[in-house]
Amino acid sequence: MLSDESPGVRAQWQACRAKTRCARGARHVTGADIVRISRTLAVEPWQFTQTAPAVAGDPTGIVLDKGRRRVFLKLANAMHGCVFSVRTPSGATCCGLGDVAPASCRIFPAATKDGAPEVRSEPGCDCREWKLEDLDQEALTETLRTWSADRDHWFEVVARWNALATESDEDLSIEDFQRYLLEAQYAREAGAGWPEEVTA
Repeated sequence: MLSDESPGVRAQWQACRAKTRCARGARHVTGADIVRISRTLAVEPWQFTQTAPAVAGDPTGIVLDKGRRRVFLKLANAMHGCVFSVRTPSGATCCGLGDVAPASCRIFPAATKDGAPEVRSEPGCDCREWKLEDLDQEALTETLRTWSADRDHWFEVVARWNALATESDEDLSIEDFQRYLLEAQYAREAGAGWPEEVTA
């Protein structure tokens, strides 16, 4: 979310070899992020996501296998980090998703604290000290507004799925969840009810 008015700052950020965020993969993705990437690339969500164990109380913890497992979804990692991270010959990395990237990636190095934007430190980065002035404030505000709504919807998608999965007699997989997610996102955009309400 660096300002386009400071291309030198943007280039400095892209060239920073010490940054580790893209090396770990995007942790904070929403269902809207996943669906947007899936549609844009015309690939199924399970082709670019992976699971990791969810901690107790995580509102993004997805119930699988009749409640025996709880996982969260993130963008998949390859040997070099996030599967969408592109490494140039100079050693710089950039996101191959561009504007389709998850909101949590697009706002970086911003974060929110008590609803207000702030700059978070990047472990290992010593190329400069990032400031709020380096960020495109208008774009950041709009992205954070959209992200907040998407996050709330994501929490509800997971909660509804978990209720269904807990009651199900089947061993439901992460692919089953992602099919439910696609249906829920289409229903949201169409102003329709939740998938289980429509098919009930």
